[in-house]
Amino acid sequence: MNKKEDALKALQHFITEREASQKKGRVNKVGQEEALALDWTLTQLHIVATIKEKGMANNTSLSECLKLSKPAITKAVRKLLHHNILVKTKQEDNKKEVYYLLTESGEELALIHDRLHEQARNSYLRILDNFNTVELETIIRFLNALTENLKHH
Repeated sequence: MNKKEDALKALQHFITEREASQKKGRVNKVGQEEALALDWTLTQLHIVATIKEKGMANNTSLSECLKLSKPAITKAVRKLLHHNILVKTKQEDNKKEVYYLLTESGEELALIHDRLHEQARNSYLRILDNFNTVELETIIRFLNALTENLKHH
């Protein structure tokens, strides 16, 4: 992996930790209004993306992949099920465990999410084109330090 990719990974990690920290600290009305306007939370979009990648997933695998609690996954999945983005299924060899699959609408939402991620990625890479390797190493160190700071507050 080149230094630009390392910097991008560090930036994405910082943003995720920043959002988690903000949610814990206070409710952001603008964020809620934006989520209502888009109709999906970031967590719900990441659930859809994870299921698209894996083919199907259960609460445990989603919780582990997304580093979220099982109750947070359950809450997010409930709305996705209600709006026919996901459907429940069970495997032949394990009738107890519930898995989720994407519906056609879920597949469309996953594609939209992928496009938005790709646009953001390209935007960040264009910005990072302005820095040399030494500068990118400094950016990576800085963002990792910010992320660690957020984890401990």
